[in-house]
Amino acid sequence: MVSHLPYDINPHANRHHFYEENWKQSAAKLLLQKGYAQGKLLDWGCGRGEALSIFSKIGFECRGADMDPACINLSKKFGCPVDQILSEDPRSLYPPNHFDVVVCLHVLEHVDSPKAVLSGLQHISKKLVLVGVPNARNFQEPLSRGVSLSKVNEGHLQIWDHAHLLNLAERHCGLRLVAWGFDATILPFFARLANIPLLTPSIIWLETGIFRQLFPFHGITCLGLFEKRDIHPPE
Repeated sequence: MVSHLPYDINPHANRHHFYEENWKQSAAKLLLQKGYAQGKLLDWGCGRGEALSIFSKIGFECRGADMDPACINLSKKFGCPVDQILSEDPRSLYPPNHFDVVVCLHVLEHVDSPKAVLSGLQHISKKLVLVGVPNARNFQEPLSRGVSLSKVNEGHLQIWDHAHLLNLAERHCGLRLVAWGFDATILPFFARLANIPLLTPSIIWLETGIFRQLFPFHGITCLGLFEKRDIHPPE
């Protein structure tokens, strides 16, 4: 049970840290696959800032925003400006149509009103919103009986599958799906084998390769690239 992201990670030494780095890399690949690599990009809830570095390297002019002062200081080491979030409403910090791309990775599950936040991100974007949230359809405990809090992050207030994320974005937040992205699909038996250090690299290779291709909608993250649409088209 984790209430806050760690301030220091090592993707090479910790398999779970690898997954956290991997969904950021997967988000960048999704943008590149759709031909987007330039313009002003905001990472809303940037955490330690690794995504700022990833998006900067592919060509974006990046800016971060976070509520945690420690994360703001950590993010600044990547050379991008980082703002303090004082309100869950992005419109309180930035004007409308200010960024070409707004990124929000594993943040919406922590906020009181995901609809208000995502609508606000749509408002400050002129083109795209890239969203990643935990996937309710993951395979990690498909045969478990009963309900337990043992594997639930205490800071997560909600979770989505792809259909419900699509519903939130398209029917309620003024967005339209461009494409889904996929990070890694974990299968329980193989996940237990991954705890054996000699097998860990091979299991990760399977999870980010064959398993992801076979079961793309059962991955760790629901990752969606959305374009902004006019909610009230002119008559």
